[in-house]
Amino acid sequence: MRNWRRHRPYRVILAALTLIAFAAIAGCADDEESAPAPPAIQQQAQQETAEPPPPQQEADPADVAESQPPRDGLPFAEDSALLAQLQVADEGDHGVDYERDSYLPGGWGDADGDGCNTREEVLIAEAREITSVNQWCRPIDGVWWSWYDELEFDDPGDIDIDHMVPLFEAHRSGGWQWSVGRRVAFANDLAEPAALTAVSSRSNRGKSADDPAEWRPPARSAWCQYARDWITVKLRWVLTADEAEVAALRMMLRTCEVGPESRPEEWLDRPVRRVEMVEQESDKPTSEPTGERKAVYDSCDEAEAAGEPRMQGERGAGRGFPAEKVPTARDGDEDGVVCER
Repeated sequence: MRNWRRHRPYRVILAALTLIAFAAIAGCADDEESAPAPPAIQQQAQQETAEPPPPQQEADPADVAESQPPRDGLPFAEDSALLAQLQVADEGDHGVDYERDSYLPGGWGDADGDGCNTREEVLIAEAREITSVNQWCRPIDGVWWSWYDELEFDDPGDIDIDHMVPLFEAHRSGGWQWSVGRRVAFANDLAEPAALTAVSSRSNRGKSADDPAEWRPPARSAWCQYARDWITVKLRWVLTADEAEVAALRMMLRTCEVGPESRPEEWLDRPVRRVEMVEQESDKPTSEPTGERKAVYDSCDEAEAAGEPRMQGERGAGRGFPAEKVPTARDGDEDGVVCER
């Protein structure tokens, strides 16, 4: 008979080793169950359980322009520095009502005293082609490029002279405190090329008295120059800008790359054009209705007698004549239409 007690220590040791082995195996099994899955498996699982992403919407061009800097980044940095010089403030007339007559009493003025009014000066300066004017400086022929909407015209009657910063906007941005003399100087500013520009009547009347937060040129190619000109005029005349206006200007400046493409550089220099003066008997001013359509009329009665069509304004209740056709008439609601009825 074998001595069991003699071999018991070895049996105990063997049993202990067996228990340890079983514990190790069990531990390995637990580790395998709790260990994280490989990244590839996790990603696949998340894709299978996650909700599908919402469909992408087409980005608005203005938003894209705001979020993307220009290619070289330099022009925008310079324009932003210029924009930062604007004094930001809410618009208001501070109790001083706007009246167009306080800016253009009697219509366009003759700032340099050469016998040509401001409208004719700008028409001559910004014509692409022009060979002759009459004795009152009105162009007899010519070609004009409306850079707001990229359209060409050969009839000066289709062209308006736009105040880059509208008179009503200027009034509510600081002009309310000006003297009449300063207001007239602003309205007839020929010294600053950006202040006045020849554009299509349609685009000018669409703009009316709006600022860049409310209206921008139909041609996107004009946005860069338009924003630069707007800022230039406001800084020149120490006018304020509201927050929405500044935001819109910043967005428009994002379209600048190397420089404006829609307004040739030679236009900005306002060259003095040598044109022939031609006497015209039929174009002499007269108080009697002639029935002949002209670019500018002294009164709404004269415009009506000439057969000018009436148009509906944006704010008025009736139909009237374009304010640029009858600059002496008061446009109380600033919708670009006068003598509404």
